[in-house]
Amino acid sequence: MAQLVYLKENIKAFYQKHAEYAEPALKLVFSFLMLCLVQGMFPYNEAVNRPWVFLIVSVVQAFLPLSFCFYSAACLIFLDLFSVSAEISVMFLLFFIICYLLFVRVDGRYAFIIILTPVLFYLKLEYFLPVILGMTAGFGGILPMAAGIVLYFLGLYTKDASALLTTTENLEPGIGMSRIISLLVIDRKLLLLLITFCLVVFLSTILYQMFHEKAWMFSIIIGNVSLAVLLLFGRLIFELDYTIWRVFLEIVLAMGLATVVQFFQGIGDFSRIEKVSFEDDEYIYFVKAVPKIKAAREERSVTDIVPEDGESGAQKQDGPEEPGTEESGEDSSDIGYETEDDGT
Repeated sequence: MAQLVYLKENIKAFYQKHAEYAEPALKLVFSFLMLCLVQGMFPYNEAVNRPWVFLIVSVVQAFLPLSFCFYSAACLIFLDLFSVSAEISVMFLLFFIICYLLFVRVDGRYAFIIILTPVLFYLKLEYFLPVILGMTAGFGGILPMAAGIVLYFLGLYTKDASALLTTTENLEPGIGMSRIISLLVIDRKLLLLLITFCLVVFLSTILYQMFHEKAWMFSIIIGNVSLAVLLLFGRLIFELDYTIWRVFLEIVLAMGLATVVQFFQGIGDFSRIEKVSFEDDEYIYFVKAVPKIKAAREERSVTDIVPEDGESGAQKQDGPEEPGTEESGEDSSDIGYETEDDGT
């Protein structure tokens, strides 16, 4: 355990030392991958869906806050859908405006959650999300996650509406939008995932915020087990067709990833609880502080031994000698040595 803590501290120290270059590089990579994956979900406009366009946008976003990924993804989706139908693109634009007014302008982290959620669904890694979100974002991450789930399913419905618009002639105005809305209303899988994910985030947050030494462990285990149980019951009730083995495999991997996330966030040492009290004009505050486990390396101190004048057997001192202390070669050669009488 100590070696793992040393490794974590070294990684964090290395990142903090090179944060000036590491943060823009990580933002650039994430932004580029995010735009490529969004293009995979909305592949309708070949004029903007080019790698060099994504690279230029990613370079700009590398020096901007991470919430700007939300704006670039919204612009890309709008331009893609405008080539399919103006009314559908306007509907998505209204959706992004609502998300901005409700979430993004409140906290920039919510913009990251809204974009990350459909990306994980597109990569078939959606079951990683609920418990980790409960551990990191808390109750505030529930509604942005729900908005991201709706965004992903709207992208699926858009493919159906796009096929309808391109294969049918003499269409009535608004038929593409009505098709998307009808699919949104009758989709039982969307309803199941919204309810399940929101409940798991809520439960994981409650367990994680308990004042207990193993609260984070309860959150990971109980949260993921409840996710599996709810998905299995939903599969039986709504007669859905998602594979069971992928659910279990991904949940096991999600437990491991959540443990790694918690390890880097820090694990509390409940054996060293500190109690603090302070007050102001209206209240008296009593606080329990739990320090995080950290590995402190021993500091080695080096003591220089300076020999006294005339002392025999003294050790030599490394480094340059002070001026004015140098003696003649004949006298200095006798320092620290004993003369022997050979009897002659």
